[in-house]
Amino acid sequence: MRNFPFRALILCVLLPPFVYVFSIQFLEKTIQASYEKSLAEVYTGDTRPLFDGSVRLQDAIRENVGAFIASRKLTHWGVRLSVSVKTADGDFLYPYAYDGSRSELDPPDSIAVARENFRLLNDGLVKTVEVEIEHNTLLSNLILLSCVALSLMVFMVFYRRGIKMIRQEDLARQQIIDNLSDERQKSLAQLQGLEDQRKLLSERVERMKTELDRERRKATAAEDEMIDELVVLEEKISENLALQESQLDEIDTLKEKIRQYEKDNEAKTRQRLKGVEAIRKRFNALYKNTVIHERAIEGFVDLTDEMKIKAEEVIHQLNDDPKMVQIKRKVFGKKNRETVFEVIFAYKGRLYFRNIDGNRVEVLVVGTKLTQNKDLSFLDKL
Repeated sequence: MRNFPFRALILCVLLPPFVYVFSIQFLEKTIQASYEKSLAEVYTGDTRPLFDGSVRLQDAIRENVGAFIASRKLTHWGVRLSVSVKTADGDFLYPYAYDGSRSELDPPDSIAVARENFRLLNDGLVKTVEVEIEHNTLLSNLILLSCVALSLMVFMVFYRRGIKMIRQEDLARQQIIDNLSDERQKSLAQLQGLEDQRKLLSERVERMKTELDRERRKATAAEDEMIDELVVLEEKISENLALQESQLDEIDTLKEKIRQYEKDNEAKTRQRLKGVEAIRKRFNALYKNTVIHERAIEGFVDLTDEMKIKAEEVIHQLNDDPKMVQIKRKVFGKKNRETVFEVIFAYKGRLYFRNIDGNRVEVLVVGTKLTQNKDLSFLDKL
C-alpha cells in the first residue's frame, strides 16, 4: 500500500462534483447565449404583415416564440427554457396577457393595428431568455457520467503506475533474496557433508572400540596405542561438532542479515526517492539555462558529498557559460546523433552533456569512473 495513489483517489472522488456543477453552469450560459441569438432572428417573424396591420405584434410574437420553443430539441433532454418578451413600458407580449378591453369578435382595424405594431417596435422590445438544466435528467446524467468516467480513467493511470513500481521493487527484492537463498543452500550442503563425515567418523569410532575390546583381550601391549588413536578420533569428532555448531550459527547470522538487509533496503529506497526529488527541484530552481536528465539526477545522488560539490560546480559553469568548462573528449555515437561531451571532476567523476538550442545544454549523465561503462552504454542508446 506504500505506492497506492491515495491523493489521486481523493482527487478523483472530489473532482467530479465540482466539474459537474461548473459544466452545468457553463452549458446553461452557452445554450442561453445561443438561444438568445436565435430568438432575436425569429421572434418577430416577417414584418410586412405587422406593418400592413393584418397581424397583431402580440399574436406574431406568441406564434413565433411558441414555434421556437417547440423546435428546441434540448428541452426533451432536460433543458428547461423560459422566454418572456416585454414592451419598453413593461407590458408582457409573451407569455400573452389577456386583454379584456378588446373583444375577439370585433373586426380588427388594420390601420390601428399597424400603428400599434410600429409604435411597439419603435419603442423597443425587451427579450429575456432563461435556460436551466434540471438535475436527474438525461443531459445532466450524461454530464455526470462523463465526469465520473474521466475521473476513473485518471485514477486508473495513477493506479497502474503504482502497480508497476511495486512490481519493479518486488523483482529487485526477490533477486536479492534468491542470491542469499543460494548461499544458504550452499551452506546447508556443506553442513550436510560435515554431518555425513561425522556419521562416518562415529561409525569408525564404534568399529575401533569393538576392535579395541577384541585386541585388548589379545594383547595388552597395544592398548596404549589404541587408546591414543581413540583420543585422536574423539578430538576429530569434537572438532566436527564444533564446526557443525559454527555452521549453524553462520546460517542464523545469514538469516538475520537477510531480514536486516530487507529493512535497510526499504529505508534506503525511500531516502533515495526523497533525495532525487529534492535535487530535481533544486536544479530546476537554480539552473534555468540547463536541462538536467533524470539519469544525471540519480547519478548525482549516488556521489559522495565532496564529489557532489565538484559536480555542481561544473553544472553551475555550464549554466552560466558552457565555453568555460574544460572538455576532456567528445563521445560520438550512432549516425545522425548529436555529439556528447565528457567532463572530468574530482579526478574520478565523469559528467556528460550535449548542446540543445542556443547556449543551453542538457546534462545527460553524472557518474564516476566505476560507472563509466554503464554510462557510455546509456548514452549509446539515446
